[in-house]
Amino acid sequence: MKKICVIAQKEFAGYFHSWLGVLIGTLFFILTGVFFMILVLSYTKVSMNPQQFGLASLSGVNQTQFVFGSFFTNCSILVLFLVPLLTMRSFAEERRQETLELLFTYPLSDFEIVAGKYAGLLGFFALLVLPLFGYLAVFRWIGGEFDWGPVLSGFLGFWLLGLAYLAAGAFVSSLTRSPVVSALGSLSVLLLFWVFDWVENISDGPWAHIFAALSPLKHYRDFSVGILDVQNVVYFVFFFLYFLFLTLASIETRNWKH
Repeated sequence: MKKICVIAQKEFAGYFHSWLGVLIGTLFFILTGVFFMILVLSYTKVSMNPQQFGLASLSGVNQTQFVFGSFFTNCSILVLFLVPLLTMRSFAEERRQETLELLFTYPLSDFEIVAGKYAGLLGFFALLVLPLFGYLAVFRWIGGEFDWGPVLSGFLGFWLLGLAYLAAGAFVSSLTRSPVVSALGSLSVLLLFWVFDWVENISDGPWAHIFAALSPLKHYRDFSVGILDVQNVVYFVFFFLYFLFLTLASIETRNWKH
């Protein structure tokens, strides 16, 4: 466990020793701030004149869902594009600089290397997610009200979505020596899973339901509206463990050359 923590600390610190971590953090906080501000202003506009928007009264608008449900939906799109940037250096950069081979010479198992790098990624992602709770305080401060259940469900779903996307991105990174190829490949994989969510809209066959069930967005949508379903949690955990296994298998292929 100590070895995993050492690798995780190195991975985590690496994001602050380059432009990448600063860029990702800046983009994330600026864009989430813009999303939140637009949603709050939109709700204020609706509350001032609900009839203009086809509502008999404001009682027909769920404040929590209008602001935070939409906020988490927008964040799911944002993380789709930021995760490839976050994971592109995990293994690809180390392969390019030939420091990954040096890491293999240390008394570390392949699992410890992979687990440590994943832990570092999750640590940085947690650093992005935790400040978002500040929007709850801001919303209260300006007079807004929200239900804790749906909001906490949304945060849990967003964390699980990030967990799944990071696993897929790290796996793609383990396949190449080019960070750029890693980023583009990760984005392609995540977009493919995203498109799976649309299949049910254009077809009604059994395969359509199967493809839709493979999409993280289908399972994430319940969290964003305050529905906590154990099956969705299991899906994300399985998604993460599956790509963790693929990453470990990808790293172990180096032994096939000997």
